[in-house]
Amino acid sequence: MSDGLSLTITTLGLAAAIKAKENGIKAVLKWVSVGDAAYTPSKAQKVLQSEKARVEFGEFKDLSGTSIQAAAKFSGDDEYAIREIGFWLDDGTLFGVISAPDTTLNYKAAGAHCIQPFTLNLSALPTDAVTVEVGTENLNILIDAEFAILAKTQVDQMHLAIKQEWRLLEIEKQLR
Repeated sequence: MSDGLSLTITTLGLAAAIKAKENGIKAVLKWVSVGDAAYTPSKAQKVLQSEKARVEFGEFKDLSGTSIQAAAKFSGDDEYAIREIGFWLDDGTLFGVISAPDTTLNYKAAGAHCIQPFTLNLSALPTDAVTVEVGTENLNILIDAEFAILAKTQVDQMHLAIKQEWRLLEIEKQLR
């Protein structure tokens, strides 16, 4: 995370990533959960201390094999401070936790959506040992560069079409 907080990979999460790599596959992160307890995470942790919600990943981008960007959207009527974030493998194992004493990471207001983005440093794991399974609600917030390129291309194409139309109008005028 950009504010100096880091991911604490659990012992079980590390073991799952190493086992997956040895088997020629990747460990699959499937869910993100948040809670309202603020503490120093433990490698032996198996659950969040005060989980409030768990959702599927809403977006994912592999940055280098040792780092990923992702985001999740938390919705609903509940209201709580987000002080702990858990990352869960597809088999239900707690892979890692982000939290710190006396630190609020975000806030989920009642009846509102809370988008929680994060960058996970996975350099303590074997390279390309982890992937993310994105749920059905894809947020598409991490592909802004791709959207910008697409938008520019479309505007350029429309500009060429207008120039061509003006040329055709000039030719029609000359033919009259």
